[in-house]
Amino acid sequence: MISPELYTFVMAMSPIVECRGAIPYGILAGLDPYLVMILSVTGNLLPVPFLLACLSSLERAIVGRPEGNFFRRVYVKYVDSLRRKTKPKIDRYGFLGLMLFVAVPLPFTGAWTASLVAHLFGVGKTRSLVSISLGVAIAAFLVLAFALVLKFFI
Repeated sequence: MISPELYTFVMAMSPIVECRGAIPYGILAGLDPYLVMILSVTGNLLPVPFLLACLSSLERAIVGRPEGNFFRRVYVKYVDSLRRKTKPKIDRYGFLGLMLFVAVPLPFTGAWTASLVAHLFGVGKTRSLVSISLGVAIAAFLVLAFALVLKFFI
């Protein structure tokens, strides 16, 4: 049987659940809130450097395909269009915008999605990592506070 600590950590690493699900689980499993916070934030951030590195390689592999390739054609058409349309906003709000995007504890606004967004819009890897880390910490704090209040009423 898997321990609640390990389960909390693994849940936080997953692309769908992340901290938003791992923290309430850890609190309801009876773990210490500080431990839950450490496990969740660490687990949530662990994949980010790998994602930021791998997405560049994946993009090079897609763009390096022959001109007529379906995946290349679709990727270049939509991603280039998206990059052109949003470049002024990204240049203006890049670091702060990415951090706030992650900090809002809603579905699909976590570290995995932010890594993809950062890559697509050309935010530097170091700036992305710092911005995503701050956003994850803020989101984790908000979710932890909510989970503790909710547990108080249960």
